[in-house]
Amino acid sequence: MPRNALLTQDELDFIQNMQHNPQLNLRDASSSLTVNGGAQIRDLLTRLAAHDHVTIQAQFDNQQLTFPLHLVEDEFNAVHLRLGVPSIFEDGPMIRPWRLVLETPVALENIRGNPGALWVHEVSFKGVLVEGRGRFKPPKTFALWFSPSGYERIALRGTLQRVTARGLFAYRLSQSDADETERLRHFILHQHRLAHPHVHA
Repeated sequence: MPRNALLTQDELDFIQNMQHNPQLNLRDASSSLTVNGGAQIRDLLTRLAAHDHVTIQAQFDNQQLTFPLHLVEDEFNAVHLRLGVPSIFEDGPMIRPWRLVLETPVALENIRGNPGALWVHEVSFKGVLVEGRGRFKPPKTFALWFSPSGYERIALRGTLQRVTARGLFAYRLSQSDADETERLRHFILHQHRLAHPHVHA
């Protein structure tokens, strides 16, 4: 290699290897969005997403996935539309959030990670159905941690709505932290993929 070369042969090999590495060239297909409707439609969607809540809705079988559209700025200061994590609903006599039924109930934990008396049987992005273990009166509200196996724990805040015929307690979730809400939606989306692989293929 000539003495005045800017890069060594090792550096050139590394750069070429990076360019041809298929793993590094993969895009996150679940979050990218290409609009093939011309500049007017793209501009309209961008303006709406900048000023209001815009969603894309997909229906299959008896379920609906509602994807929020967000404006994001890349490293070149260009603005793009990106799909957010969907809200999943199921049809029936009334449309309600899709509920993940846990195979094994999961205890809600305190800040130290100690399990309490409330055990989650079902979870959606709007609420949880819990069992109260031991002799106790269900709290009107709770602020505890949900730690499903294999996932980072998620902070939940719930308000008691009713007691079901099965003796379980239905709590409405009111997340104060957007990051925790997003993590709960990601967890539910991942579980929905496992339960309905044909939809996400």
